[in-house]
Amino acid sequence: MSTPRAVIEQFDAGAEHFDSWSVTKNERMLGGLADFCELGPDDDLLDVACGTGAMALYGARLVRSVAGVDISEGMITIARRNAADLGLTNTRFACRNVEQLGEDSGRFSVVVSRSAFHHMARYQDVFAGMVRCCLPDGLVCVQDVMAYGDERKDRYFDEMERLIDRSHHVTYGKREFFDLFKSNGLKVTGLFVSESLLDFHDYVDHVAQTDESRGAIERLLASGLSDPETSTEFVERDGRLMWRRKVCTIRGRKVDQP
Repeated sequence: MSTPRAVIEQFDAGAEHFDSWSVTKNERMLGGLADFCELGPDDDLLDVACGTGAMALYGARLVRSVAGVDISEGMITIARRNAADLGLTNTRFACRNVEQLGEDSGRFSVVVSRSAFHHMARYQDVFAGMVRCCLPDGLVCVQDVMAYGDERKDRYFDEMERLIDRSHHVTYGKREFFDLFKSNGLKVTGLFVSESLLDFHDYVDHVAQTDESRGAIERLLASGLSDPETSTEFVERDGRLMWRRKVCTIRGRKVDQP
């Protein structure tokens, strides 16, 4: 796994690429997650590992207030800029290690993290912090890519993820997500698994690449396409190579303990 400093440098260097990536600002996906989180005008929303703020900024139109936290100053700078460009006055963003949440304990009615847990070695600590920040009877929601449940495929695609983005740690499985909620005393109120088709080369370009990294990615891709097992997760659409990715979205309510 990369060191925290290497991860921060990766995020800072790739912030503009990430912000302009088609998936980052996909309105359909953002709207679906907002609906799943049941966002409403009386909510105060916390977006954990918010990146350049796409989910936070989308949610700001629906809720009373939004806070976003991320480890990358580059990401937070763009999130603040985007909020200003949109004229939003109910948002605030902070650069902070999301493993150390707690300043806003018990303040938020909805706490969400989107497409971030695969970067985290200490994801249990991050989730526990999310729960601390959530009001009693509030909602905690996580959405992220999910492991295939096949050891060979998971090993290959985690290697691919790390070549594309060195901040990738590992892709977790549905059981690991479910156990997070159970072990923290949350009542799971919604869980679904979907399949996303990612444009492979567009995905590669959401992170700044070097000639060396592109070469390594292309070699591993050729290996995967020639393998009868891993090749099943690739498909062509309109002349573009697409990558099948499972996505887990899970929501739980923080039960007020007597």
